[in-house]
Amino acid sequence: MLTEEESEILGIVFGDGSLSRTERSVQIAITGNKFDDEIYLLRHVRPLFHGVFGLELTSRYRRGENTMDLYRYSKEVALTLQSWGMPIGLKKLENLILKLAVEGRSFIRGVFDTDGSVYRKYGPYAQIQFKTVSKNLMSFIRDKLTKLGLHPTRIRPDETKHRFLLCRQKEVETFFRLVKPSNPKHLERLKRIRLSIP
Repeated sequence: MLTEEESEILGIVFGDGSLSRTERSVQIAITGNKFDDEIYLLRHVRPLFHGVFGLELTSRYRRGENTMDLYRYSKEVALTLQSWGMPIGLKKLENLILKLAVEGRSFIRGVFDTDGSVYRKYGPYAQIQFKTVSKNLMSFIRDKLTKLGLHPTRIRPDETKHRFLLCRQKEVETFFRLVKPSNPKHLERLKRIRLSIP
């Protein structure tokens, strides 16, 4: 079974990561929005990778785009991530399968911080959304949340993806308390919704 930190890293790379072969190595990259995700990537993801793998990720900002990456070349770390279920090469999200048991809350935190969203239902009421191409991944996360006593909606197709929501207001608070998201954009968004700030 993966540790809490390893489980969170796997959730992060499932959410917004990639492993790309080069001539002599493999590039590990985590991508985010340079405005919304910069603090999260630099202050949380980078130290997390260093603590688990001893790997110092480098930041890279793409010209003319709103995106940034943390990246590093390491065949050894890439093969470890592959053994956990993260494919090297084209990430076919519909085929993502966990190869090892994970600590559920930590894994969900990694996926939510990179690929989840919290948005206004109406007034001060918030909803949490999980949305991805992989129905298997959605089913896994939904099952874990159900075992935590939450009541997510059914998984529904949404164009090319699958999604479900957490809508009950007490359960939105419970989710934040149990899963403990680390991306400041989610915490700030929930705060603004609760205060009815546009």
